[in-house]
Parts: sequence; structure tokens; C-alpha cells
Amino acid sequence: MIKDKSHVSLTGHFTGQVWCENGYSPRELGSLPGRVLYRIHRPAGWLNEQLSGHSLETILLARHHLIDNLVCESIEKNGVTQIVEIASGLSGRGLRMLHRYPNELTRYIEADLPPMIAWKNQKLNNYYYRDKRHILAPVNILRPEGKLSPESLFGEYLNPDRNTLVITEGLVNYFQLDTIETFWRRLHQLLAVYPAGFYLFEIWPELAIYRKKILYRSLLKIIEILTRQPVPLHYHSDASIVHGIQACGYGSVQTCSPDLSKFDIKGRNRTEISPFRVVKARA
Repeated sequence: MIKDKSHVSLTGHFTGQVWCENGYSPRELGSLPGRVLYRIHRPAGWLNEQLSGHSLETILLARHHLIDNLVCESIEKNGVTQIVEIASGLSGRGLRMLHRYPNELTRYIEADLPPMIAWKNQKLNNYYYRDKRHILAPVNILRPEGKLSPESLFGEYLNPDRNTLVITEGLVNYFQLDTIETFWRRLHQLLAVYPAGFYLFEIWPELAIYRKKILYRSLLKIIEILTRQPVPLHYHSDASIVHGIQACGYGSVQTCSPDLSKFDIKGRNRTEISPFRVVKARA
């Protein structure tokens, strides 16, 4: 059974608070559960940073930072003027990008399950910055048709004559591979109608490092506890990621490893080891 209603998850609250604490989202998008989880995480996170150079928080920040950079690249170099961020959660990326590109962006759609959209709308009512180009809309990627389907979302809000970017952050590894590949194929068909259509997402592959490092297994276990479900890892290398995405119909595929050593994240310890990849594919 496909569920359209689900409470805002603990991971949604936690990641939303991480964005707030580090200046990526306005404070209004924080929450009491998020603040509690963030405070609980900090001692263990600090210890991980001292021992290994990073924690769940720094990994999330590196991912978010790199995706931001690739979004800017898509706008400035690929001529993207409309963006859809699916499973946007409590991210403030839409607000930041619209503020940064007042002339280039014509629309930024944040899409998520109905309860999250209702929660975020309520939060934004307390925030001074609202933009008519900023749209919050309900969606369920498992719906192949109907009002909550991606097909309906694109048809209602997007201009087929403009270069378009779709973003998913923190979504792919909540689904089994066959389920997410089905979504990728549908998304490719949707993006193919635009002059240029791009898909930007993050994925946690099953790299050998997971079998060698207790920390990474611990991070996965923490996420599984928060989400109360398994977190399947997809593919085993950059090459297998590229092959898998191209098999879903995409042309050029770029994989990026967001090494924390490349980013100045509040002066924290840094590491060159990244357990995940950020992928940019063109339909």
C-alpha cells in the first residue's frame, strides 16, 4: 500500500536542525524535536570528530554544501531557470537560491509528502521572507498517476520551454534499488521534454570502507534507528553508479566525492574519506 501521509520523521527534524545550527536555514525552520536530537547528538558527534575527523553532522554538511555548489553551477553554466526539490524536508535551500538568483530563477518548487508540506508552510508563516517564485507542493514519488504524482506536479507548475533541474537529497537510500530505479526512469521521461533537464542527487554506495570502518557502520545504524527502517546501500563503485543511472535512460553522468577536506566547515577536523557520492545526470 502506498502511503501519502507520514509524520515528519526524526531524521527530518534532526537534519532540519543541522541546517539551522549551521546557517543553511532560517531559525524558523527548526523544531523542538530537532533541537533535542541535535543536543543529544553533539557529545557523540564531538567524540567522533576528535577520533576520525567527522561525524554525522559534518557528513550532512559536506553533502549539503556540495549539492549547493552544483545547483549554482547548473544555474550559472547550464542555464537552469526552474528547480524542483523533491523530499525537500526542512531545508532552506529554496529560500537561499531564490535570494541569490533574483533574476535567473523563475521558480523553485519544494515538494514532499503532505504532512511535511503542511508543517513547512506553518513554519514559513513565521518567516519574513516569502517569494512568489517559491512554491510548496505535495508529492509522492511512488504515485504513478493522480494529483500527488510527480507527473502531475511537473504538469501543473513547470514551463516545458525552460531548462530544469530536479534535486533529491537524503531520499535514494530509503528505498530498495528496484523501487528507486523505477522512479529514476519515470523522472528521465519527465525531464526529457525540457530543452535541458538535469537530476542532482546523493547516494550512499556499498563501498569497501563500510566493511572496514566501525564508524560508518555506526552511522548507518544511527540512521536506521532514527528512521525505524533499514537503509539499503546501492552500487559498489563510481563506475557502477554511472552504469546504473545510464541504464535508466540518462546520458552524461558526473559523480562527485564530497571530501570534507575541501570544505571549511566551522574549522572542524577534516577527512578525505567520504562514504557517499553526489551525482549529476542529464536526461
